[in-house]
Amino acid sequence: MLREYTLIPLLTLALLPPILLGGQDKPSPQDKAAARTETPSLTASQDRIVLHLSGDRQITGRLVKESDEHVFVDLGYDILRVPRSQILRRERPKIDTTAKNGPVQHGVYYQARLPEKSIREGVLMVSEAVVKIECSGGQGSGFITSPEGYVVTNFHVVEGEKTCSVTLYLKSKSGFDLKTIGKVKVVAINPQMDLALLKMEPPKGIHLKHVYLGNSSDMKVGDKVYGIGTPIGLERTVSEGIISVSNRTFGGRRHFQITAAINPGNSGGPLFNLRGEVIGVNSSKIVGIGLEGLNFSIPSSYVIDFLENRDAFAFNASRSQYGVHYLPAPRKPQK
Repeated sequence: MLREYTLIPLLTLALLPPILLGGQDKPSPQDKAAARTETPSLTASQDRIVLHLSGDRQITGRLVKESDEHVFVDLGYDILRVPRSQILRRERPKIDTTAKNGPVQHGVYYQARLPEKSIREGVLMVSEAVVKIECSGGQGSGFITSPEGYVVTNFHVVEGEKTCSVTLYLKSKSGFDLKTIGKVKVVAINPQMDLALLKMEPPKGIHLKHVYLGNSSDMKVGDKVYGIGTPIGLERTVSEGIISVSNRTFGGRRHFQITAAINPGNSGGPLFNLRGEVIGVNSSKIVGIGLEGLNFSIPSSYVIDFLENRDAFAFNASRSQYGVHYLPAPRKPQK
């Protein structure tokens, strides 16, 4: 299933120009020499800074000198003199602990800083963690977040259902063996964010492969992405594209607008970056005569919040409000 949206007014996102260094901001040989001689030697972990400039630009490098009017940053091949008037704020680079410590488990999902790969290599690595989901009302896609059998998909794929079936694609010598798991329970839902969490019992003798959730805030316009799913029943279909807009908003939430093709059946499937990390959940597209490439994916930041607070979104089939309990209005005070 794939929810169709009517045309809505869309804002444009201007691409920001690269940093242009005017002659007045390029340090002279004297500046370079002074910067290197006047600044004490610091370790790379202590003196690296990120300068955020106007126009949504930034510079990362080693701080070598500061004056009343300028900040000098060593880029490795040159020293840049940055006017303080252009600096909006400064900060230390974020330390990536997962890169040093390897995969980290956070309850029902994992994270790891993976090396970049080609799309072909990435697909080979993650394909077993992508599944097909079938309910009485239709079918969609999903992805396994932990070996215990937790699966994320879109809410509209399982809407109105208590259980559904999940098809695994297990690598074998002949390609892939399909194994369908029935009566997989819906355990948590967030209709507003269009997310759902399923729990299946891992088959005996099978170690479930899982994905790693990436940081969606790292994604920029133009970054390459790819999706895997089951559009109109065509299993294990891979489509690639780029991030067209990183913060398109509608339906009360932010989306990635992407050029990677998604169609009915892709709903709930993962969107990967070139590291093979899930940075989105494919959910919808705008359809109409002459319209192409207007596809949308829910950023992984929403998914992480949903999984970390899954007890708040626990599915209760006895409530028509899908777990939302509305308190009765207070009675009018008696005179």
